[in-house]
Amino acid sequence: GGPEQHGYDQSDGDTGNENAFQYQDPNPVDIFGMADKAEKFMAQAQRDRKPFYIQLSWNALHASENALKATMAKYEQKLGASAGKRAAVAAITEDLDTGVGKVMESIDRLGLTDSTWVFYISDNGAGGGGGRGASLRGGKGGVWEGGIRVPWIVRGPGLPANSWCHTRVVGYDLLPTFCELAGVPADAIPKQVEGGSFAALLRNQGQGEVKRPRPELVFHFPHYQASDGPQSALLLGDMKLIRFLEDNHVELYDLAKDPGEQRDLAQTRSDEAAKLDRMLGQYLTDIDAQMPELNPDYDPSAPPPQRKGGRNAAGGQGGRGGGAQGDAKGGKRGNQPAE
Repeated sequence: GGPEQHGYDQSDGDTGNENAFQYQDPNPVDIFGMADKAEKFMAQAQRDRKPFYIQLSWNALHASENALKATMAKYEQKLGASAGKRAAVAAITEDLDTGVGKVMESIDRLGLTDSTWVFYISDNGAGGGGGRGASLRGGKGGVWEGGIRVPWIVRGPGLPANSWCHTRVVGYDLLPTFCELAGVPADAIPKQVEGGSFAALLRNQGQGEVKRPRPELVFHFPHYQASDGPQSALLLGDMKLIRFLEDNHVELYDLAKDPGEQRDLAQTRSDEAAKLDRMLGQYLTDIDAQMPELNPDYDPSAPPPQRKGGRNAAGGQGGRGGGAQGDAKGGKRGNQPAE
């Protein structure tokens, strides 16, 4: 069902990215329509003297060619007529920035600035290579940093402008954080929620740590999605282990010294790699995670499918990619050994 089946009072329905393409100039990808609806919702909540929660799941970049004509022309002139997709992405990004700005202006205009928190976050990294000119490896659909390290911006009461926080947080920390900011007792949060509140970081100039039920962060992609195939990753402190599920080989990286994930330490620090791999295996067992199965139609002589990002690419964390238990299997294609 739609969002109402998951606790929301109002929504635009059970919609997806396919709906983005119908909205064009003067309301590209419904950016400004969403901003207007948000303002009306906030104004009504204010009249009713009720607190509110709004989630705006912008999908502007899924239809970049629908950017405002004037914005598109600006970037075509700036980048040149041959810029093509780059000009469209730049244009729709500016239009999205304008839409987000409208929401912020609405909060200020309604006098809600001192009582409203705004969280801006991406759900995954760029479509491949961590973005143009980026130093991160991989992209959307994989567990390299280019796929799971994302922008995360917060504005709220007492939070100084231009302040930074370097503590690692993850998408499933949002629920405990929202609950703490709203005054909900910690023991009211379901025990199976793995995240921890980072409200203390917001109140302490970004200093401190997030306390979670488990210290490790796990990202699990048991399927094929524009990456190196099925894979899982575990982060603990500065160390990150990646297990490639086709052959179960592992790689180990020190993100503090090597955020671009170029120096595999699995052989030189084999004991640490083995320890983290055991932790990963135990976690996947504990939650009964979906795992890839051998593909009976696999033909090793067939050419492999083209994959974006991944091990041959140069390159906040996003949510637990693909769901903690995975949400899709690789298709039964003869050139993929697992499904």
